[in-house]
Amino acid sequence: MTEFQNDTTETGARGAGAQGQTPPHPLTGVRVVDFSHVLSGPYCTMLLADLGAEVIKIERPGTGDENRRMRSYEGRSTGDEDYFYPMNRNKKSVELNLKDEADHARALKLIEGADVVVENFTPGTMAKLSLDYATLSAANPGLIYCSISGYGQTGPYRDRKAYDSIVQAVCGVMSITGEKNGPPVRSGLMFGDLSGALYAFSSIMVSLFARERTGKGTYIDLAMADALLSLFSTNAAEYLAVGKPPHRAGSENPGRSPTGSYLCADDRYVQVMGGSDRLWGHFCNATGLDDLRDDPQFSSNEARIKNRDALRARLEPVFRERAAHEWVNRLSEHGCPAARINTLDEALADAQFQHRQMRLPLEHPASGQIHTINNPFRFSAWSTWRDAPPPLLGQHNEDY
Repeated sequence: MTEFQNDTTETGARGAGAQGQTPPHPLTGVRVVDFSHVLSGPYCTMLLADLGAEVIKIERPGTGDENRRMRSYEGRSTGDEDYFYPMNRNKKSVELNLKDEADHARALKLIEGADVVVENFTPGTMAKLSLDYATLSAANPGLIYCSISGYGQTGPYRDRKAYDSIVQAVCGVMSITGEKNGPPVRSGLMFGDLSGALYAFSSIMVSLFARERTGKGTYIDLAMADALLSLFSTNAAEYLAVGKPPHRAGSENPGRSPTGSYLCADDRYVQVMGGSDRLWGHFCNATGLDDLRDDPQFSSNEARIKNRDALRARLEPVFRERAAHEWVNRLSEHGCPAARINTLDEALADAQFQHRQMRLPLEHPASGQIHTINNPFRFSAWSTWRDAPPPLLGQHNEDY
């Protein structure tokens, strides 16, 4: 088994430690053999790679991860793999036919010295290939093996295929997404896949920590549906208390008022949160509606929720008096949370996210400069910056 080790020579790291030294990556020395594809598994292993792990992505010869062939965008060169890029930076690519005896032996050799295996095939697939946890852990008892699937390795839905929108549907997320009187809507972000990816990442990190103390590896059965359902949290509180399921509320917070989006003088929307009783007085000051402060219809959050429509009717013409950015400044000056509803390009151009370096440029050997969204990790003692672009298919065949 490999051991954790510090590496202060990584040229792709950013930031400076003591005496200007490049800080080490926290997962340097950890080897991950990555059999995953599409989104949930690759996003998980990309985060591990960002933190310094050596991630060896095993791909089908000739075709690779299906995201390499998913779509390329107008204005890009033929052969660009734009849909593959956001989930696969900082990895190595090795082509292996797992049904071929020689390639299978190469896979076993890689796993012998690995700390982590990640896969997201249909349950049972890895067992048919003799690459399941029971088989591999016999030779590598410290192995941490994470299987990501739609519904988990057990249960009546075990063998069903599950993509992001399907998981959002079955978990009830679509039932609470959209306008109050509109149809159910899929969330714009791929929360089904990404919640599974983030829980897989955290499960692996916990397992690495536990192994340092116990020496024991473990098997992780990570279901995307379980992960997404667990995020209901406060959205499920009323149902769990009194049996009333949550409902669609558009941009409003069902438990606070006033909240939601308001159209402004520049035809842009601003999202506001003035719903707590602590904020209500400040919100009234900011909007110039001091007469509402002690009005019995609105003087408590409970009353404002009951009279939400009447309050919105008072607020809508007021917000039309100023531009969105003016309202953001005015509300912020009064201590009330507010933000203009940005498009993605506006968000990435925003001074806050530029300061946080959330847009990450990379130099790709085939596509030239590409851009990905950075991770959010920021540690004082560790670097989370690595600048290796997503690999070409089979780029590292000769290295392993």
